[in-house]
Amino acid sequence: MNIVVLSGSPRKGANTDTMVEAFAETAREAEAVRRGVEQTEAQLRSDMEDRVSDAAIGRITAATAGVLTQDAFAPARAALVDEFVASIGAHLTTQPSDALTLAETGTLTVEVEAAEPLPAAALDALKDTLTRAYGHVTCMTTVRPELIGGICLRIGDTHYDGTLRHALDLLEQDAANSALHTTDENPDLAACIRDRHVAIDVFQTGVVTSLSDGICRVRGMADVMAGELLAFDGTLRGMVMDLGREDIGVVLLGPYGHLQEGDRVRRTGQIMSVPVGEEMIGRVVDALGRPIDGHGPIRTTERRAIESPAPGVIARKGVSVPLQTGIKAIDALVPIGRGQRELIIGDRQTGKTAIAIDAILNQKDTGVLCIYVAIGQKESTVAGVVQKLRDRGAMAYTTVVCAHASETAPMLYIAPYAGAAIGEYFMYRGRDVLIVYDDLSKQAVAYREISLLLQRPPGREAYPGDVFYLHSRLLERAARLSEAAGGGSMTALPIIETQAGDISAYIPTNVISITDGQIFLETDLFHAGVRPAINVGLSVSRVGGAAQLGAMKQVAGRLRMDLAQYRELASFAQFGSDLDKATRDTLARGSRMTELLKQPQYAPMDAADQVAVLFAAGEGYTDSIAVEEVPHYADALLARIHRTYPELNALVHSGKKLPPEALERLRALADETLKNL
Repeated sequence: MNIVVLSGSPRKGANTDTMVEAFAETAREAEAVRRGVEQTEAQLRSDMEDRVSDAAIGRITAATAGVLTQDAFAPARAALVDEFVASIGAHLTTQPSDALTLAETGTLTVEVEAAEPLPAAALDALKDTLTRAYGHVTCMTTVRPELIGGICLRIGDTHYDGTLRHALDLLEQDAANSALHTTDENPDLAACIRDRHVAIDVFQTGVVTSLSDGICRVRGMADVMAGELLAFDGTLRGMVMDLGREDIGVVLLGPYGHLQEGDRVRRTGQIMSVPVGEEMIGRVVDALGRPIDGHGPIRTTERRAIESPAPGVIARKGVSVPLQTGIKAIDALVPIGRGQRELIIGDRQTGKTAIAIDAILNQKDTGVLCIYVAIGQKESTVAGVVQKLRDRGAMAYTTVVCAHASETAPMLYIAPYAGAAIGEYFMYRGRDVLIVYDDLSKQAVAYREISLLLQRPPGREAYPGDVFYLHSRLLERAARLSEAAGGGSMTALPIIETQAGDISAYIPTNVISITDGQIFLETDLFHAGVRPAINVGLSVSRVGGAAQLGAMKQVAGRLRMDLAQYRELASFAQFGSDLDKATRDTLARGSRMTELLKQPQYAPMDAADQVAVLFAAGEGYTDSIAVEEVPHYADALLARIHRTYPELNALVHSGKKLPPEALERLRALADETLKNL
């Protein structure tokens, strides 16, 4: 890199270094601005092309509708009616609601709609087909010129639509959903309309009867499924949450300002799903899997339902492979294994997200894919997290699912399930996944809001009775699979926010009972400068110990007990000064251990380095130095080990305990470092 000084010259080497750093920082900032401008330009260009194409489709379909009503196309419209009558028999089905109506009344009412009066022969043939399919039917015929051509049958909530108007509407809907925009070039819009075959479209519809706060009630659609995706006008979608006798409750997944009572709703026949695949890696998406990072569309053809059964007992395998977080206090005291569910719990502003982000950063070059689900956070906060991950190269193996604070409650509710579905795609293909839910307290609040709006009875703290199931069915999907089931794993780190350290509240106790352990962060420790502020007494890992590295287990065996004794004695020592030597030694050892476990953010530590410094402290090499000198001693020790004993890294990562000769070598290096400090 060539540095050109425009005026003057540095008089000292330090000034030159400062100028070089300033130029480098300016260059990095300029590059970041340039990338941001390019991304914004690409997003604006894509949006403009979409709007232009959609407007062109609308104009062409309107012109086409006008042309098709002319007398020159009368034979074609008549042929469309004959084709419908001949082929409708293959499409007729008896829905459960139709069977119930037949059993109660003995007849079905069929509404026949056409653009022109039907010939008697065509109407008789149509009645014969309906009678063979359902038995006794009553036909009611209506002429609607706006249908242009063809026939539409309505049997209960089911439509059998073979009209030209409906075919043109579907084409416009495809444009709104960008289904035609599959290449970089604009499609031949006229050819799309000209070549589209008018087939019979079978679907069910309902009518919006009420609308408020992101929830609507829909009358009709008696055969709809719980969790099914419904299509409203435009791109708005909804998910069925409540099945009543007279109507259904639907949560709206997006802006709904244009929706009104009386609008038609269409069944899709699909359970709520999100796109999955390798293309999702490195992207930031919303709760529906749509990209929001400005990097263009996600070209994936695979989808996965957001709700799916958790792996059974036979399909699971015991937790035995460690998942290193790079945080000394966690890897030594509350180790996490792949496939485990470890809760991170604490008050706001105690470093919960920091622990999760450090765990993601530490998965670099380990083959573990990461998913970060942000629930109810500010967009600026999520953008900051994404930028930190991108700056440190972690977005190359991370997917971010964001349902920010300004979105509706249904989006916050489904975001964790969407993240789990994306992770399961990789887990069932033999990959290891780490997923962070930040945080599930906000999801529970969103679910409470939805339930109250759906008029479900409230329970403790106004939460609905199934709020436990809300989190259990999500966290049970984290598992380590057996080789026969795919061999992958999904490790879950759910985050729960407490109020004034109350872990006995409803949601915290629920999630504690579901997970395999918890990391409790204490506000007093955080403000005292102990970061990460892990409370050793309340933090536990129930299954991670089996996955802990042998060397780590070897050197950290007494660490938890020493720290617990230190915290207990420290609380009593402040009331008196006459302490015996054993108590003073315990306090001295504990204070140095606490200082050693402190760690800056975004600086995960390799397992071999953790073993080395914990071994030295456990052997007493830090007892004779001042507390504030402990970090300097640890840095000096690691520098000496990296220079003279690089073999330690392979020994630790082998998973076995350190042999006696390795322990002697570490003692010698720790002693040399202490003498030269």
